[in-house]
Amino acid sequence: MNSPLCIWLMVIASTFFWGSNFNAGHAIAGDVTPLTAATERFLIAVILFLLLRAAQRKAESQLHWRDGLVLIPLGIIGVFGFNYAFFTALHTTSALNAALIMALSPMLSLLFSVWLLKSRIQLFQCIGILIAFIGVTLVITGGNFSLIHIAPGDAWMIGACIVWSLYTVGSKKYAGHIPSLQLARWTVSIGAVALTVVALLQEQPLIDVPALSWQTHGILFYMASFGTVFAYIFWLKGVHFLGPDKSAIAFNLVPVSTLIVSVILGSYPNPIQLLGMLLVLAGVVISSGWRPSGRHLDPKKT
Repeated sequence: MNSPLCIWLMVIASTFFWGSNFNAGHAIAGDVTPLTAATERFLIAVILFLLLRAAQRKAESQLHWRDGLVLIPLGIIGVFGFNYAFFTALHTTSALNAALIMALSPMLSLLFSVWLLKSRIQLFQCIGILIAFIGVTLVITGGNFSLIHIAPGDAWMIGACIVWSLYTVGSKKYAGHIPSLQLARWTVSIGAVALTVVALLQEQPLIDVPALSWQTHGILFYMASFGTVFAYIFWLKGVHFLGPDKSAIAFNLVPVSTLIVSVILGSYPNPIQLLGMLLVLAGVVISSGWRPSGRHLDPKKT
């Protein structure tokens, strides 16, 4: 299971699960409200995380009460905030648009790292960010720059991308001492509680959930199990064995996976979306420092 081929297959599988999440969320957008959908998804994910924890039967890091002061805001930002914006976005934008906007998250994380982690940003990273920004601008404007207009769904997805990047960098800065799976289980659990409370206050999940079709429940179960739990586990395994640099390149497959699923389902991208996707992917690859030789730029030497 730890052979290079198996590890790469796991990483590719995780990007496919994440990419197909956009198609799945878009498919049920008309059947269930955002908070109710996110609540069911993450309550299922919490149950699966707890079952996996029980199966491990190994001791974990002992957390201090002060860790709660970090885990609670991370769970609210990264799980509650992201998923409320994510499900709301998919009511008024396409799955591919949402995935392409989300592809900016590695570069937004880089910018937040400059702010929170005092990282240094290099010239090639600035060039990559600019190219990817042009690509996303093409996608959300349809190429008509004279009438710049961001659809509500695209705006919500930009917000989702921002809070996810904050969660990513904030986890590294404030919770780097907590093992990744333990951090994921705690933040998902905290986010699920917040989603449940707000859903009970603003929506009617106790009435709506029993009325959902089995197909909608099945899609939410897929998003919880494969699109959340297994995707996270496979990704962490890839990062551990391959390193974050190579794994970051694989993250570019997320919008590609969304595109593949969209085509299978009969939804074809227009030329502007294809051009935007190519620019986004090129920008992310350039900003990561990857080169065709397989070597990565060392920021300290640029």
